[in-house]
Amino acid sequence: MDRVLNIAVDARPLAFPNCGIGRYVVNLLREFALAQVPHRFFLYCDRPFEHRFPIPEHWTIRTGSIASRGRSTAFAQTFFPVWVLKDGIDVFWSPRHQMPLLLSPRIRKVLTVHDVVWKRFPHTMTGDAVALEALLMPLSLRIADQAITDSQFSRCEILSYFPWAKDKLDVVYLASNLKADGETGSCPVSSRYFLVVGSYEPRKNLERMLGAYIQYRKVSSDPLDLVIVGTEQWGAFSARDFVAANNLQSCVHLIQRADDTVLRALYANAHALVMVSLYEGFGLPLVEAMQWGVPLIASNTSSVAEVAGDAALLVDPYNAEAITRAFKQMTEDEAMRHELAYKAESRGEQFSWRRAASETLALLVGDSVAPGKK
Repeated sequence: MDRVLNIAVDARPLAFPNCGIGRYVVNLLREFALAQVPHRFFLYCDRPFEHRFPIPEHWTIRTGSIASRGRSTAFAQTFFPVWVLKDGIDVFWSPRHQMPLLLSPRIRKVLTVHDVVWKRFPHTMTGDAVALEALLMPLSLRIADQAITDSQFSRCEILSYFPWAKDKLDVVYLASNLKADGETGSCPVSSRYFLVVGSYEPRKNLERMLGAYIQYRKVSSDPLDLVIVGTEQWGAFSARDFVAANNLQSCVHLIQRADDTVLRALYANAHALVMVSLYEGFGLPLVEAMQWGVPLIASNTSSVAEVAGDAALLVDPYNAEAITRAFKQMTEDEAMRHELAYKAESRGEQFSWRRAASETLALLVGDSVAPGKK
């Protein structure tokens, strides 16, 4: 498209840059900026946020001062349509499942849907979050001219509930710039360890994984430590309480809100990444680890197996004994680990934010469709 467009972005994930959707938005916007895309971007957020990359002079940032998540949704539904009119927006992109419902019909609307956790595993989310998704996501998908998701698995999941969206839903794979994007700090753990990266929430399967880890320490002659890096914790299960109750403080390290310099160090020194989630729309830590050449212990379900490919020792996430065996095998079978590490580095190179940004921009402006649609 030759015409320069005004593209508004629901930039609220930029206020939480270390969570999965936050990383998604930061990296795509940064690639747009680096590519010197001529279109004018308008970043809408309910609160001020930290700039993780240089904002081009022809971009505009509009923020409110809302602090609570509940009011955040009301703010977006109320103020974003007003800002859209004020800024003469041609395209509105929501990268987080929910679209302002009062946007003008003349505006092109693009929606990213990362998963349908609220349908498949509603018990792993807060009640408020499920209610908001149930109310706003189907309506947002209905009014969207174009929709984007992160994996073929997620596309199939979405279409199983909303088959009428087939002709507007495309796949754009995510990536990682973490390895090449900045300095690596000192590693906060000196011993050998398995690494888990993700929010402390029920679908991450931490309770079963920690139970399997306890059994692994009983059957391994030289067990490794475990490092769990998370951004928040909620739900009935508390990883911190579990670690204390089972006297695991010396071997299980819980790290919250690690910045990127620490995260790079943790990936660089990890024996393997463990992601035995019950459900993922993509699983960004998988790619982050692979680009460091870190082998994987990963679920054989959802999008995890699709993304991990042949770089992982795949396990049934519901089977604690299988997870225990994977811990032990990854510790003791060094030949297998080296083979998986080689495959991880090779596979990690297949995921590119530059390509993801190019495909996403094409879908935003309506030039073409991404290659993963059918």
